[in-house]
Amino acid sequence: MANFRKASETYILFFIFVILSAYTVQIKAQNPEAYNKIYTKAYLEISQKDFPKALKIADSLFSISETPKFQAKSLMLSASLLQQSGEIKKAVEFASKANQLLKDTEEYTWQAKITGFLASQYRQLRLTAQSKKYIDETLEATKKITDPKIYNQTMGFVMQENAYYEIEIKDYKKSISSVTDAIKYFALSGQSGGFLSANNSQLLGLNYFHLKNYEESLTNYSKALEELEGMPDNFLKGLVLNGMAQVYIEKKDAVKAKEYLDKSSKIAEQSEFLSLKKEIYKTAEQYYDLTNDVPKLKDVRVKKDSIIQKIDDKSSAFVSDSYTEMEKSKEEKTKESEDKSVILLIAIFVLVAGGLYFFFYRKQQKRNVENIKKMLAELQLSSENKNTIDSSKITVSVDNEDEDLAPLPASNLSMMTTGTAEKILQRLDKFEQSKAFTKNAVSLPYLASYCNTNTKYLSHIVNTYKKKDFTNYINELRVKYIIDKLTTDHNYRKYKIATLAEDAGFSSQSKFAAAFRKVTNVSPSQFLQHLKTE
Repeated sequence: MANFRKASETYILFFIFVILSAYTVQIKAQNPEAYNKIYTKAYLEISQKDFPKALKIADSLFSISETPKFQAKSLMLSASLLQQSGEIKKAVEFASKANQLLKDTEEYTWQAKITGFLASQYRQLRLTAQSKKYIDETLEATKKITDPKIYNQTMGFVMQENAYYEIEIKDYKKSISSVTDAIKYFALSGQSGGFLSANNSQLLGLNYFHLKNYEESLTNYSKALEELEGMPDNFLKGLVLNGMAQVYIEKKDAVKAKEYLDKSSKIAEQSEFLSLKKEIYKTAEQYYDLTNDVPKLKDVRVKKDSIIQKIDDKSSAFVSDSYTEMEKSKEEKTKESEDKSVILLIAIFVLVAGGLYFFFYRKQQKRNVENIKKMLAELQLSSENKNTIDSSKITVSVDNEDEDLAPLPASNLSMMTTGTAEKILQRLDKFEQSKAFTKNAVSLPYLASYCNTNTKYLSHIVNTYKKKDFTNYINELRVKYIIDKLTTDHNYRKYKIATLAEDAGFSSQSKFAAAFRKVTNVSPSQFLQHLKTE
């Protein structure tokens, strides 16, 4: 989602620049050239240094606009500024007003761009019905564009949108193909330099980074910087510098990574664009992890979580309002078709259901508290009485009563001696103490290599002595690691669930939550709530 959110913001920046510089019409009593100059300066330069001033300029442009087209332009300036600062609801309101202004005009280019903007916002918020509505309107408006240059220009932006969407679904090769198509369309429109080229290069750099082709990624990011040379610092430049920092982090070049991270951080600190700040904080988190700077790592995680919370709060508020409006409309229709007796019946049902829910909810809450206390006591007991290896109890026989454990050939296992089993168990203990299980790439072959054995021997030892398969063994270690952090380090209680999942080595928040519940019988959020209550 982060990449897709960046797509919309960067997309608007380029679109404004190109349209304002390439598509001017002489209008009576309106000076398009002067208007566009102020417009572009407000977006590219002033907004980076004085965001409230840029919004005031947008309002002023609207007040002096003499035609629906220019009024819509000024409204879209406000919308794009507000969108990048995380004010999704206000951004959509301004864009919707601009869309209404041009409904009955022949300004098909701007109609397509405005409805494309609205479709993008609703799609990010997973409001698919509204998004589909605006996508259809965008396609209809694009079909009506008769000027080949303007049509190709619009299609270029559509291809860029496709490229960002494909990045979101991790189809990076297809995204590169969409960027190539965008380059072709922009070339046909005669608008292929400056910001457009920089945008395409940034997209290519991002794709090659995800494909782990770091040299090609750096080549495209460097090209984007050259194309932005001499222009005011802006959102795109911050993304390019941040991308280069990410590449050098992957290459383990801390010196180069810091150089570009500092430059991108400087731009982000002067900007009101929340999404840019979020990306910079994520990269800084990776950098401090690389350099083992724990104090700064904790500090930047708190900052990142704060920014994510702001973005989520504003997005959630808009989604909530959107659903509220839909529900309100449904209620009005329902009131027209249902009589009072039906409404009363529904009210009684809701009250009864609510009472039952509250009763069972309270009962479940008590059960959860008991489970948590029991689990914490067991963990405390486990830490006080570390398991020791009793060689007299070590056996190489195989117990396959658990159907989840794959049977192993007895001929292979019969070669395992008591000494071998002891050594594997000792290495497993060392592995658990090292916290190496928090690495995302931990696998059965990796652990077998760590224990100086083969995967069959290791599987047998884990199944027999840890009483679980490999996946559940690793997941339990990770969950207990996070529980220990939460109970001993209060700073961990400030982190988001997603941050805890990442710190433990899980590839997603959902997998972390499932593993946590399997080990503790409660969810991570319930466990955190219990700690806060205690």
